[in-house]
Amino acid sequence: MEKDVLEILEFDKIKKMLSDAAPSALSKEEALHLQPSFVPEVVAKLLTETEEAYTLLQREITTPLGETYDIREILKKAEKDSILMPKEFLDLASSLDTYKKMHHYFEGERHLVYPELEGIVSLIVPQDSLIGHIFQVFDEHGEIRDQASLKLYRIRTQKETVKAKIRRSFQRIIQDRDTAGYLQDSIITQRNGRYVVPVKEEYRYKFSGIIHDRSSTGQTLFMEPMISVQLNNDLAELQSAEKQEIQEILHRLTGEVKKSISIIRDNCRIATNIEFIFARARLALSMRAVRAVISGKGVLDLRKARHPLIPSDRVVPVSMTLCKTFRILIITGSNAGGKTIAIKTAGLLALMNQSGLFIPAEEGSVLPVYEHIYAIIGDEQSIQDNLSTFSSYITQMVSFLPTAGSKDLVLLDELGSGTDPIEGAALAQAVTEYLQMHSVPAIITSHFSEMKKLAYETKGIENAFVEFDEETLAPTYRLIIGVAGNSNAFNICRRFGMPDVILGRAVMLKESSPLHKMDEVMEKLNTQSRRMDEEKEEVDHQLQQAEKLHQQLTLERDNLFRKKDSILDKARQEAENMKRDLRVQSESIIKELKKNAADLSREQLGMRISSVRGKINQLSIPSKNNRHNPLPVDKIKTGQWVYIDTIDSEGVIVSVNRNAVSVECGMLHVKVTRNHLFEADKPLKAKKTIAPPLKSKHIAASVETIHTNLNIIGKTVDEAIPEVDRFLNDCFMAGISPVQIIHGKGTGKLRRGIQDYLSSLNFVREYHEADPTNGGAGVTEVYF
Repeated sequence: MEKDVLEILEFDKIKKMLSDAAPSALSKEEALHLQPSFVPEVVAKLLTETEEAYTLLQREITTPLGETYDIREILKKAEKDSILMPKEFLDLASSLDTYKKMHHYFEGERHLVYPELEGIVSLIVPQDSLIGHIFQVFDEHGEIRDQASLKLYRIRTQKETVKAKIRRSFQRIIQDRDTAGYLQDSIITQRNGRYVVPVKEEYRYKFSGIIHDRSSTGQTLFMEPMISVQLNNDLAELQSAEKQEIQEILHRLTGEVKKSISIIRDNCRIATNIEFIFARARLALSMRAVRAVISGKGVLDLRKARHPLIPSDRVVPVSMTLCKTFRILIITGSNAGGKTIAIKTAGLLALMNQSGLFIPAEEGSVLPVYEHIYAIIGDEQSIQDNLSTFSSYITQMVSFLPTAGSKDLVLLDELGSGTDPIEGAALAQAVTEYLQMHSVPAIITSHFSEMKKLAYETKGIENAFVEFDEETLAPTYRLIIGVAGNSNAFNICRRFGMPDVILGRAVMLKESSPLHKMDEVMEKLNTQSRRMDEEKEEVDHQLQQAEKLHQQLTLERDNLFRKKDSILDKARQEAENMKRDLRVQSESIIKELKKNAADLSREQLGMRISSVRGKINQLSIPSKNNRHNPLPVDKIKTGQWVYIDTIDSEGVIVSVNRNAVSVECGMLHVKVTRNHLFEADKPLKAKKTIAPPLKSKHIAASVETIHTNLNIIGKTVDEAIPEVDRFLNDCFMAGISPVQIIHGKGTGKLRRGIQDYLSSLNFVREYHEADPTNGGAGVTEVYF
């Protein structure tokens, strides 16, 4: 794109906004050097990158970005074998570590979710070895670690030993009564890298040592005791050796950087590109921008587009089309009404789109990829070239008119102004016809009535105007396509206080103009257009309400179907439960009848059968309200009617122990813990009926205590199976599951025999060894 067009459309301000969103110095620099592309494939790739980053920022908690630095000068320095400084190594290591994290970011769950971004970072070659070596040499403050090399570790250890000897020798001098009086203070300090003590000037010849410095008053001499001279010499040698070893370490580390310079440069370039992509995504989020649809047919269709440089609380959205049914759009209307903003919006959004940026508009906006965008907007008067406004305008226009084609976009503001109105109008018509003849897409602003007439009469050219509110005498900045507009010069003059006598004369002169009738026609058309727009908005609102209602009804219908399915599923489950309960109770009743049948007469048997039928008739569907409140501790006592959740039955407490409560549920005695007891309503007292007494042995057999485990340790398989059979039958009919059979470990013969028997029982769903805390292989748990 031509540089002057980028300046005219203020694309440099967009680049500045993009630079502000960039996280590093390198990505900021790349933002400021951004140039639009005219290759559709490149534009599509850039937009896809931006879209993936935009989605990632909204979806993910973290991003692949991190701390990076401009390492170009560091790499140049290493390339010249100049030893890098600690801070340079830390900046380089921090950047390399971020490059590494970028490379691995899209692994795992993010794999193939963001293919474009993943493809870019996959080109990064992590430098694990170099990163490790740098952090092995330096700590987080940039200091050389003792472990940077074995030799450095030894030198520093020796240094500490020598320093300790020096401190001890000095402590002896300070604490010596003979020498303590010579000292100004009992302190140890340093001068010229050597340890010294402050000695009073009058004792300089009595204190044996070397003078290294004196105080500003001359009363204190900083002297190195002769006893520590050799130790200080040893310390100086070790410090020199330390510096030399540090230089060697840094030199070796710089050599490692030099070996990988080519890879590091490539990694830096890739990482900067990733940062720049995320800067584009952040800018899109801040602008509430969308990805434009790329048109392969040159169609421009902006929907409620907003100029990105106008504050969001002041900008008025603009909708416009081009190259659908017309190639040239002529915008007319009042001064300061928004004509220039409209064409600037179209041009600037086209530049943003071709730079891989999202545009501030509504979803579905369409833009082509233009090969060139030509724009003449504003006062481009050139004093240096001695050109007037008109001459400057024409000079710019003739520079591109001969080469402009169907894949370009031409933006002309106030075409034909700045000269004689008649000649200017004729020139504007001629240029417009030329552009139409060569199929050049163009958006032109004008005040000439001849241009409005041309658009009405010529196919492929369309009128548009910026709306003006006749009541407030102010522009609304809305762009209306399909109708030409008035300049409203008189209304604007009246708004700014122009004398009525002047305005009256101007109106009289206008009415004598041959184009006056045309202005009246346009005014009527504009009024009709506004009325139609209002009606259209009302219809659109009603359609939206209808659609919203339709969605709401659809949602309610789906919820109703879901509730219906849930109720049916619950009903089926309850039916299955009732069927199972009926089978269990029936087995219990039949078993009792079989036990007692031999001892009953025919009359007694009939009465028992009637009683059994009564019990069966009493079976009912559980009520919907099956919720029970926990039983308070003070109500857990003999005679209390309770509900037991584990067997879904009610009964009366017959005894209370410390750890268990015995409850009589019909013919069953059940032992449960306190937390399984809930409140229950007492049953209504039934009329007493006289039943023939049964023999005591049968009565005793009809009331049993159900246990949840059976111990058969020490028995053979043949002895144990009958007991196991009775135990399983009792538990099955009581609805207790699971239960435990304790057989011990031993040789495993008893366990295998019992488990073989369990495999033959059709009412046993599964069995397995208990967990180690409940007996492990010595116990088998059985589920019905």
